[in-house]
Amino acid sequence: MKVGFFGGSFDPPHRGHVALARLAIDRLGLDRVLLAPVGIQPLKRDRPQASFADRVAMIRLAVEDEPGLEVSLLDAPRARNRPNYTIDTLRTLRGSLAPDDRVFCLMGADSFLSIGRWYRAAELLLTCDFVVASRPGFDLGRLAAALPGSISVGACDAPHPDSLAVCLRTSSGRESHLYLLPDLDVMVAATDIRAAIQQGTDPRSLLPSAVATYIREHGLYKVSAKL
Repeated sequence: MKVGFFGGSFDPPHRGHVALARLAIDRLGLDRVLLAPVGIQPLKRDRPQASFADRVAMIRLAVEDEPGLEVSLLDAPRARNRPNYTIDTLRTLRGSLAPDDRVFCLMGADSFLSIGRWYRAAELLLTCDFVVASRPGFDLGRLAAALPGSISVGACDAPHPDSLAVCLRTSSGRESHLYLLPDLDVMVAATDIRAAIQQGTDPRSLLPSAVATYIREHGLYKVSAKL
């Protein structure tokens, strides 16, 4: 089985998140993608504006009609407000799967640009394969520049004809794959959605309809009456 792990704040989950997960399923033949809202992201100073419970509920609504997509609690808040580290979460996921199952970590290109600052970044990149999606025209060379110095990039065959792939290697010979999906056509930022709501602008075109309804009914993000 091929399992995708897609972590993030999902504050709120939007059409771009769903599009990225669907693109990974279609291009790489993933059997399922787990969308996991994070408790505390170490690199972000600000906590999510919506509670963890609200974000879980919104993801459930966002994926209810999306085969292969499901919400995951793997990245739930830790005891004593400890930060959530992706490498620990992926190892927990790996431990719950069969030995021959494959894990893919999904993210957008903008998130990957900070990968060098992630906890135990070099080790993380070899924990599983990575799938990075970007808008058309994104300079893919920026992704290689973002890698930790101990990781080198080499050519390798892409097992899936609709994706680009490179191999990530260390001097000890360990390696993983980085799959590039350079044609994600739905680019949405959660910060823009929250700002639109606070300004009284209707952002429903950027959100699954059930998520927009949930935001309105629960008064999230200072929702105006006309949302």
